[in-house]
Amino acid sequence: MSDIGVKLGVEGESEFKNALKQINTNLKTLGTEMKAVTSAFDKNDTSIEKLSEQNRVLNKQIDEQKNKLGLLKAKLAESAAEYGENDARTQKWQQQVNLATAALNKSELQLKNNNKALEEASKESKSAGDETEKAGKQAKKSGEDAEKGESGWSKLGGGLAKAGEHAAKAMAALGA
Repeated sequence: MSDIGVKLGVEGESEFKNALKQINTNLKTLGTEMKAVTSAFDKNDTSIEKLSEQNRVLNKQIDEQKNKLGLLKAKLAESAAEYGENDARTQKWQQQVNLATAALNKSELQLKNNNKALEEASKESKSAGDETEKAGKQAKKSGEDAEKGESGWSKLGGGLAKAGEHAAKAMAALGA
């Protein structure tokens, strides 16, 4: 029977290590994906497109970090039950839980800040759209006013032309 317990413990440990290794690999890959997304845009770019792409990657990172934290907490509880709270092995698991919690908190804060920036960019975009619409309406009105005014300008131009003709005739008469 003790062989079965040892075998299950070793196999369980192996599965845990493989799962943790896979999560760490996924987190590294997502870290490089974030670098690729960030490098695709100007450093000071706060466009909706950039922020949305960053949010997509951050959400994936947060999910993976939550998976990792769950595994580590389970291992911490197991170690505490087996070795006690003050055992060096348990303390190492606690340290890993603390680091994973800090990484998760950092990513969640980054996502929160990104969402604020995304909301602000959306407001600015809407405001710019409103201003463009307003400018378009003003241009249309100016065009309509110009059309109305064109007939007035034409009349004025015609009157000035007639006045010019009369002035030319008068000058010709004076010359004669």
